[in-house]
Amino acid sequence: MKIRKTLIGLTIGVLSAISISDICNIQLAKAESVNDTSTDQGVCRKFAAGTYLTTISDSTGQFASRSLITLTTDGNILVTDSNQGGVYQGNNQFNPFTTSHGSWKCNKNGELTATTLNFNLSGPLPLASHPLGIAGNNYSIRFNQNTQTLQGTIDLRFFDLNATVQEVTGSSGTPLTYTLTGQRVTAK
Repeated sequence: MKIRKTLIGLTIGVLSAISISDICNIQLAKAESVNDTSTDQGVCRKFAAGTYLTTISDSTGQFASRSLITLTTDGNILVTDSNQGGVYQGNNQFNPFTTSHGSWKCNKNGELTATTLNFNLSGPLPLASHPLGIAGNNYSIRFNQNTQTLQGTIDLRFFDLNATVQEVTGSSGTPLTYTLTGQRVTAK
């Protein structure tokens, strides 16, 4: 009798556990940022996402730096630049700056637009002429799916360290304009 009651209790317990998990429909959750769920955005991001080795030139066409630009499928952009340690020779001197972080999206005309932010850091140049602050970069990029290349422009603007997101991501002030060309980095 005791064994029968124990088996009945165990059976009821197992069935209850199965029923509760079915009722709650417990599943593994996967969190992703979803800013734009349109089909065009998803297709574009699928093909353009990746890391690109780029060459940056100034407005006169002179070499400025190399950078790694990473576009993620969920719309994030990370940029690491070869000049992040600062430049202390020539006419265009500046203190170090951080890696740029931001977001990107595809436009209806097939271009990618992105906005990144980074911080200017203290360095050997005087703070009076090279203050700490935020740099805002607005990118306009064409992606060639056949050649897996990028080509476009970067508008760079500087802002006070206390600037708001609206100020930094806007288009106020005269930008320093650069061009970029880049090739996707692929695994071997």
